Amino acid sequence: MLIDDDVPMLKLLRQMIDWEQLQLKVVASTYSSEKALYLFQQTAPDIVVTDIGLPQMNGIELAEQFRRIKPDVRIIFITCHEDFNYAQQALKLQADDYLIKDQLTSEQLQQSLLKLVRSLQQQSSSVSTQPSSYNHQLFKQGLLQRVLDGINVDEMLKYAAGIGVGWNYPWFRLSLVHVQYASYVEHYPQQSLSLICYAVYNIAEELAKTYEGITPFLQQQHLVIVYNYRDNFADNNVLHFNSYLLKLREQVAQFMRLQLVNVTVRDKLQLKQLGAWYHSLLRHKYEFYVGESMLIGDRQQGMQPTWLPLRTGEFDHYKAELKQALDIRDMDGMKRVLADIKDNFGARSIEPTSLMHELKVCLRELAFAASVRLDEAEAIYEYIEQARTFDDVLALTERLIIAMAMLHDKQEKKQGRGTLAGSSEPKLHQIQHFIEQHLADSITSIDIARYLYLNPSYFSRYFKRMTGSNFTDYVHQYKMNIASKMLKTSGQTLEEIALALGYSDRTYFSKVFKKYMGVTPSEHKNRCS
Repeated sequence: MLIDDDVPMLKLLRQMIDWEQLQLKVVASTYSSEKALYLFQQTAPDIVVTDIGLPQMNGIELAEQFRRIKPDVRIIFITCHEDFNYAQQALKLQADDYLIKDQLTSEQLQQSLLKLVRSLQQQSSSVSTQPSSYNHQLFKQGLLQRVLDGINVDEMLKYAAGIGVGWNYPWFRLSLVHVQYASYVEHYPQQSLSLICYAVYNIAEELAKTYEGITPFLQQQHLVIVYNYRDNFADNNVLHFNSYLLKLREQVAQFMRLQLVNVTVRDKLQLKQLGAWYHSLLRHKYEFYVGESMLIGDRQQGMQPTWLPLRTGEFDHYKAELKQALDIRDMDGMKRVLADIKDNFGARSIEPTSLMHELKVCLRELAFAASVRLDEAEAIYEYIEQARTFDDVLALTERLIIAMAMLHDKQEKKQGRGTLAGSSEPKLHQIQHFIEQHLADSITSIDIARYLYLNPSYFSRYFKRMTGSNFTDYVHQYKMNIASKMLKTSGQTLEEIALALGYSDRTYFSKVFKKYMGVTPSEHKNRCS
């Protein structure tokens, strides 16, 4: 059984493997976790390959349900995020494998499946893999999920008490803590991010032992700090919480050479309010133009940040100036342009998502124009999208442009010595032509590899070297740019545009559009209007 909320990924998983040759049959596949549970009950598969980051019910929770129905089911987790927390939970559930989606090859998946097939064939009796108990960290993760979901307060308090978290007072404060990615890439390799975040969490947890009422949680790649206290004149609760956050930043800087940024709700909250505030803080990036520490008062509850929209074409002259600076290796000029960007957009508080999107588009265009392919580029683009402050975004941008300049200079020197021969490999315009001819289809890297008569694994590696992104992301971005223009100029409905671009489900199309364009199709259309 195959489960992934990305429809093209489902198709890709089907195409990657000759299932019959492995003595396997795909009995069901779906992008919905709720439907997956129903289909599992109907088909009772021996092996499940599932994404972890599913809506409604994530892959870990889904696997627990599967285990209850069929204790000997074999589980392979795949995910876009090398998340240490998820890996821990996957291991605790005795998952048979944990694969990174962006690095997944047909060989990896086949090896993983073959191992399970051999194991199933050798199995003489059903061996229960139902977990008998969870460690404290997994219990804490369950508590955080209950808080974020905002379920019954009495149940939350009972659950917390059961795992040794004493939330005995009526009032709470909340802070979100993120790593500044520019400081991370300076000292650590890309693949270690989840492990490093876990180390930061360990520091936070050790420090919390000396601060009454403070409970840190690790949520994907950021920390959620909850402070439970009683409101009286004798205790200065604000100073107590701020002291903890300051000490945390100092210790992480000292021991791990990382800079942290936090945004904190200053005023008192009730337990049932924490989930809504968490989602608001995460979504709106209140701290984007402020810096490493920001306080938000209760009076701002429910208010949207007063971001100004980025005007169409407003970023174009900065692109031209950065390209000129890169062409002549004028690093001082490049820094001046980035300083101008900071002064201009920071002073006006331009909406962060659209600004970061323009920066990423600019960087991709610079790399393409300079014919450079950096191994770290895709990771930097991801960090830019996740960064919480404008300073972090600009520091990452500067790092990437300097790396482009150095590689471009190196390539030119090689060409000067005649070491680069002409290439017969496919050019980007051939690939774009194929996409344009199949806009109404759900295209995968295997489809284009067949079109170009290339090995699919080789094509995936080649395409990532050429563009800095994987093929699925490139196709989605390409189609969303077309969708953006269609929303502006055509009178077609959202369903008609989605179908024309190969998305049979309107909800899925809207989700993809928001991921790559930063806003929903409706919001985009309203802005254009």
